[in-house]
Amino acid sequence: MLLLCPIDNLKDNHEIILCDSAMAKQAHKELFRYSDDVYVTIDESENIFDVISGIVDFCNAESQSCPSKIHIVLNWIYLLQVSLWQAKKPTAGDAFTVLKNAGVGSNELQPFKTSDIDDIFPWLYYGKRFDILRKLCHKAKKQTEGHLKNHSIRVDCHLIAEDTKRIVASSL
Repeated sequence: MLLLCPIDNLKDNHEIILCDSAMAKQAHKELFRYSDDVYVTIDESENIFDVISGIVDFCNAESQSCPSKIHIVLNWIYLLQVSLWQAKKPTAGDAFTVLKNAGVGSNELQPFKTSDIDDIFPWLYYGKRFDILRKLCHKAKKQTEGHLKNHSIRVDCHLIAEDTKRIVASSL
C-alpha cells in the first residue's frame, strides 16, 4: 500500500499525530500542545484509514524507523472505519455490530434502522453516552495496535465532534 503521508515525519519523530482534518489537528493541539512538526494532517482527497494502514505497513517493514507512539484524531465515520478495520464507509449493519459490542442495546438502535450512520453520533454525544464513545476509541486503538508487528508501538485514538471542534472521547 502506498504511504500517503511524508515518511520523513515517521523517521524523525518519536511520536506522530495523524489528523483527519485541520480542525482535528487544532482540537488536538489545543488540548495536548505538541509542536507542529509531529502533526500530519490528511488532505480531504485522502482517506485516513488508507493512511493509517499505510503507516502500519511501513512500520511492519521498517520497524527501526517507526515512531514509538502514534496518535490518531478522527471524526465519527473514520472512527467506525478504523474500529472495523475497513477502508469503506461502514454500513448500518457494521455500525450496529460495533455499537452493540460497545454496549448499545438493539432496542436503542431501532430508531436508526433506516437512518444514515452519521445520525448516530449526535444521539451518542448529546445523550452523554461518552462510555460508548470511549469504547469505540479503544476498539480503534486495539485494531491499529493489533495490525502492528512491533507491539511496543503505542497508539492513542481521539474522537472529535465537528460541531464543537473539540475532542470528545479518547482511548487515554
